[in-house]
This record gives sequence, structure tokens and C-alpha cells, in this order.
Amino acid sequence: MEVEGVAARFPNSVTAERIAKWESVDEEEVPTLAQLKQLSQIYRRPLAVFFLPEAPREFPVPHDYRRLPGIGPSVMSSALRFELRAAQERRLAALQFYEELEEEPPTFELSGTMRVTPATLGARAREALGYSIQEQFSWRDQYEAMRSWKSRIEALGVLVFQVPGISTSEMRGFSIAEVPLPVMGINRAESPRARIFSMMHELTHLLVRQSGVCDFNEDVDAPPEERRIEVFCNAVAAEIIAPSEVFLSQEEIALHPARSREWDEETIVALSRRFHVSREFIVRRLLEHGRCTSGFYRMKRELYHRQYLANRTNAQVAPERWGEKRQRILGDAFTRLVFDTYREGHLTLSEMLGHLQIKVKHLPQFEAEFGAV
Repeated sequence: MEVEGVAARFPNSVTAERIAKWESVDEEEVPTLAQLKQLSQIYRRPLAVFFLPEAPREFPVPHDYRRLPGIGPSVMSSALRFELRAAQERRLAALQFYEELEEEPPTFELSGTMRVTPATLGARAREALGYSIQEQFSWRDQYEAMRSWKSRIEALGVLVFQVPGISTSEMRGFSIAEVPLPVMGINRAESPRARIFSMMHELTHLLVRQSGVCDFNEDVDAPPEERRIEVFCNAVAAEIIAPSEVFLSQEEIALHPARSREWDEETIVALSRRFHVSREFIVRRLLEHGRCTSGFYRMKRELYHRQYLANRTNAQVAPERWGEKRQRILGDAFTRLVFDTYREGHLTLSEMLGHLQIKVKHLPQFEAEFGAV
């Protein structure tokens, strides 16, 4: 964080120059205890950290696959760094909870390699997730689809967190490929359909044991190995959600010759709703199978992006109860583990509230809605 940004968040008038002196260990300029408490909130660090003889060792940051065309890796904001640290801290806390409960954490046994085809790895992942095409098509809407996929990913032994407050232009997902309890973080700012694809992309990162911070952009000038991994993860994600054989067998597609053509919006929307994916996903899948031109895909992609921006500006966001929001951010697996550890007497009430990041006044509502998840 820049000192100017820290100064701007101080409730009392503390200048950036003064904060810089604190950081340079100026013996004549030290913060008061009240100011240290304020710093601990801004930096999201325990107060005791400031009394250590040296700075604590940071968690390793997952490989950054995000690229700006012709510039190189994107700059990672402090907000995104906070979310990565929070995810890693939750993973360590979860491992400690299992130890307290004298239970073995679930083993993430699913693995793969980039030496196989995306279709092969996608089929293996889909089999492990355990949903048939018929079940997938039976889901009522994109929300049920997202919840269903997420619950099966968690059942594989993955902690799935949803990340608030980060722009989709900065990050769509991240993965921490540690075992046991690998982690994926999905941007809450995206639609449920987009989050489904994000989960499958990050699941592929976990399969090949490659941690990463991703935006899924294939149109950037990244180093060949980085681009190869991201293209591969996108391809596997597409095969998990809409296997090629199933996709091409859909009546709307099978009725037409296997060549490039333009597709009407009604057909694209119907396929989008059936597979519970974005319209861009459907057009991209048509392009991959030679059923439309790259020009048609680019035209549709630009149109959908303009519509997304317009809809986001005018969208009415449905209100969320506090407990709902926290549980969706933390995921069922982590929330359930915190409650189990508390009920077994290994966490105090204060510690449990700290891990859930809720206030005690919200606990009855939280327990009533999610205490038995």
C-alpha cells in the first residue's frame, strides 16, 4: 500500500510524511497505541505484528497469469493481495480445525497433466464431479447450477471462496494448488454463469497442480508457457461444462452442416440456458468446432460486452442478509468446519466469530440459516 493511501484512511489527520517516518523506524517519530490499532485495521494485521523484531514472512503469491497487452504482468492491487492472504490463512485455519477434531482432511485425489487432451482431462473431471448431462439440463436456473457445481467441487476436498470487492477487469479467479485442501477463489462480481466457467478453469489449475491468479484472456502477448497453460485450462473448463460430443449433438447444431455459419440469437440463448453458461461461451464453443467464423465470434463478444456494461449500470442488486453474504463468501465447507470445531469446544465464541467475520448480534440469524450446513 502507498503511504498516501494509508494516510487517506486515517480518521485523524495523519500525513503521508508522518507514516513514512514510522516505516523508516525514526526513533523520534513513533505511533501511539491508538494509531497502531488503526494501522492494524488498515493493514489487516494483528496488533502484535507491530512488536515483532522483523516483518513476518509473507505467504507465497500464486503465479500471476494476468497480462496487459504489450506491457507485461498486471500490477496486483492491495485489495487482491489481502484476499489472497485471507484465503491462505483460512486454509491453514481449516487444517488446524481438522487436527483439533482429530480428523483427517479430505484428500484431493483428482490430478492430471497437460500431456493429455483437454477432452480426456475434462471427461475425467466431469466423472469425478458426478453430474450427468440430464441432471445438468434439469437445473432450474444459473443459480442452482452454480450452487450444484460448487458443492461437488467442495466434496472433492477443495475450499471454494467467493471474493468480494475486486473488479473483474483485475481478476476472475485464483487457485492455490496445495494439498490437502487446495483453494480456489471466484470473483463475486461476475454473473453465476461466468462464475461456473471460472470454477472449472481454476479446478483445472488444481488438477495440474499449478497455482495462479487468472483473467482467462487468451488474446494477450504472454510468454508461450503461460499462454499455453491458460489456453489449456480454458479448453478443459469448456469440456467439463459442455463436452464436445454432447454439445455437437444438440438438435440446433446437429441439424446444420458441419461448417461455418452465422447463428441467430434465439439459438444461442437457448443453448446458453440449457448448459447454464454465458452466450459468449456458446459462440466460442461454436468457433472451436468450426461452426462459425472468428469475425462472427468477435462481433458477438463485443456486443455481449456492451450489453453487460449497460446492464451492470442499470442493474438492481438484490439485497443479501448478512449471514447469506458471509456464508457465500466463505463457502459451505469452511463454514461447516468452523461450526463443527466450535461445537466440539475447540473454539471460543470470540474465535468462531473471528473466523466467520461476523458480529455476535448476527449469530442467531447466521446459525438459523446456515448453522446446520
